[in-house]
Amino acid sequence: MKRQQLTSFYFEALLLLLIFVAMILVLTGVFGTARARSAEARRLTQAVTLAANAAEAVHAADSPEQASTLLDEGGNVRIVKDGLEAAYLADGSPCADGQGALRLKVSWEPSAEDAALVMSRIAVFAAEEEEPVYVLETGRYRKGGAA
Repeated sequence: MKRQQLTSFYFEALLLLLIFVAMILVLTGVFGTARARSAEARRLTQAVTLAANAAEAVHAADSPEQASTLLDEGGNVRIVKDGLEAAYLADGSPCADGQGALRLKVSWEPSAEDAALVMSRIAVFAAEEEEPVYVLETGRYRKGGAA
């Protein structure tokens, strides 16, 4: 009789141990997924902040060169044929060597219908990715009304 009780005890202890290990594995997976989502959210938040800053510079500038001057922080902005590009580290600080974790591209396109209207597409890309993390499209009327 005593032997049967001891066997039941060991069986229940083993079963509880298996349930405990299963719970640990499930929670580890949940926390790992949460960490990955947190990193994605951090990157998206930084992309939105960079795009908002670029939109403010575009609205304050009358030319891509002036917008470049407003956004430039230690040589991280380059003027390209249809706008400008800038490089940033993951924390949003400027990256002068162009190899940052985030790339900002701002297009500067005068409207065909109205010379005073400038349309801009602001896109933030993760390093070496072709799909943007965040895109902001904006437009503004330049002062004076002439291109």
